[in-house]
Amino acid sequence: MPAVRLENLTKRFLTTAAVDSVNLSIDSGEFVVLVGPSGSGKTTCLRMIAGLETVTSGSIFIGDRDVADVHAKDRDVAMVFQSYALYPHMSVAENMGFALKIKKVASAEIERRVREVAATLDIVEELPRKPRTLSGGQQQRVALGRAIVRDPAVFLFDEPLSNLDAKLRMAMRSELIKLHHRLDTTMIYVTHDQIEAMTMGDRIVVMNEGRIQQVGAPLAVYDDPSNAFVAGFIGSPTMNLLNGTVRQRQGAFAFNTDDLSFDLPPSHVAAAGGAITIGIRPELLSLEAIPDAVEMAGKIETVEHLGADTILELSTAGPALVAKLARNDQVRYGDSVRLWVDAEKILAFDGATGERLRAQPPLNP
Repeated sequence: MPAVRLENLTKRFLTTAAVDSVNLSIDSGEFVVLVGPSGSGKTTCLRMIAGLETVTSGSIFIGDRDVADVHAKDRDVAMVFQSYALYPHMSVAENMGFALKIKKVASAEIERRVREVAATLDIVEELPRKPRTLSGGQQQRVALGRAIVRDPAVFLFDEPLSNLDAKLRMAMRSELIKLHHRLDTTMIYVTHDQIEAMTMGDRIVVMNEGRIQQVGAPLAVYDDPSNAFVAGFIGSPTMNLLNGTVRQRQGAFAFNTDDLSFDLPPSHVAAAGGAITIGIRPELLSLEAIPDAVEMAGKIETVEHLGADTILELSTAGPALVAKLARNDQVRYGDSVRLWVDAEKILAFDGATGERLRAQPPLNP
């Protein structure tokens, strides 16, 4: 299967850059997820790859061919939409085989390929039915089947699970992962749901305001975000991001807000006196004392019991915090508690640019 490469891909609507000089290489057979908030440019990128949106400038390579000016029907891609887009007057079998019929593939071959794909998706019994008689999950399988029977070079998915309920979304995520392993085809998937991105992609591409913020394996992006936007977007619950300044005191470096102050490791600090944003994952906060850790006092404002986990929202002398704990039946609204976090696990970002502050040699006091 061919690789996909985007070079300086740009799309402008009047003076607004929906996609701004995007460069991305996707390996053959790779499952890549474009993730970001609404308006980040991810769907526009996908539509340009599909040929449904014209390119303002830049190149789209599928294999060695630049298809930026090639008609959509000649790009050898198949797209699955959020709305399924099934023909209501056609049966499931007719929907799945329609693209092959247009290409004048022999009827026997169409029937063979449709039944083969239907068996893979467990919808053989639905082949004679009309879309209106199917559940949402079955309609989504039909939309997938219609794409698969074409045997395209690249599969494109535009938020295909967003109309399904939570349980069915989870089941369909699993089915798509299995399908990718069976087909070994290049797949590009767009979602605003970072849980989908983390669980499905070989790599994820985090986008914001038309630009790529970071590309990497899901856990690599989670553990090592390149800037404050990525840190705050990837993770559930989202990372606690606290704005303050760095001050040097008694040979150490301290993070300060109006009402909160604690020491930071020297490796977290670019320069004393500057604005800084620190990031603390909710799951790193503990109600149990940790030796040599940062300690913060808080009052519980909300408690969410999620079975195996308990989520707390706390007010502190400074910014509010969210903590994710193992199941805890003892905490109550209004309780005053103390939280600890290992200072070495706190992330730091430049307060002005949002860029990650990487480990620096210790500064002389």
